[in-house]
Amino acid sequence: MKLDRIVASLSAVQGVKAICLGGSQSRGEADQDSDYDIGVYYIGDSLDVAALDQCLKELDDGRKDNLLNPPGQWGPWINGGAWITLGGTPVDMLLRDVKRVESVLHDCIEGRITIDYQSGHPFGFVNTIYAAETHYCKPLWQDDEKKLDGLKALLYSKGEYPPLMRRAIIQRFLWEAWFSLACGRKAAFKGDTNYAMGSVFRAVCSWLQVLYAVNNRYLMNEKWAMKRVCSFQIKPEDLESRVKSIYRLLASGNAEEVYRISDELHSEIEGLAGESVLTKIR
Repeated sequence: MKLDRIVASLSAVQGVKAICLGGSQSRGEADQDSDYDIGVYYIGDSLDVAALDQCLKELDDGRKDNLLNPPGQWGPWINGGAWITLGGTPVDMLLRDVKRVESVLHDCIEGRITIDYQSGHPFGFVNTIYAAETHYCKPLWQDDEKKLDGLKALLYSKGEYPPLMRRAIIQRFLWEAWFSLACGRKAAFKGDTNYAMGSVFRAVCSWLQVLYAVNNRYLMNEKWAMKRVCSFQIKPEDLESRVKSIYRLLASGNAEEVYRISDELHSEIEGLAGESVLTKIR
């Protein structure tokens, strides 16, 4: 099996502490076209980068050289990894520094939410993605220190969904949705569709952050996030169709109708969030 080969190879590399299955495969959402996301958890400078690169070459169908993007090459959040093909199936290898993940989880649990620019994440990389990865990942192998088990235990130390993280996400992204709509409003009425569209997109993604938190659900990234919200218990009616209308109307220059729908949606989501989390939003 592909996973058995991956585990047997990578677990022998010095510095690798745990290997897990992530992405749609771990969430039970994969289809026949889905690739595999493999998390490779390591400890700082102890990782044998050359040995890991050799393992990836041996696993890859094309046996290509220099497949590994070492720690830091993909930025501070995605970190590093490789794209390989194993038995005709695309496999994404993602490096995660155990100590960095642990530090970020402490921030999330204590309600310190950050968002940074990151290629491939049009909304941005919210630090709670590490919490989502930890929640959804399925350990395939761990050494005797059981680092993944420890990260999961830390994440759940305050409950299945950390309450301070929930409150902080709701507060931060309700404000960002409101601010993004305010910024784009003048541009839309002046015909600056490009700027207005970007502002509306940020508002919509902020609403999704809020709705995931309201429903005590971990949000991995922007991909298909809207579709998943539509299955949640707490959500505005016809959310997806209303958002599609906003984009369509904005593209056609109907700013007045865009902001009528947007303001209604924002008010509804604000109400769904509940008064208990809305103190000091503005």
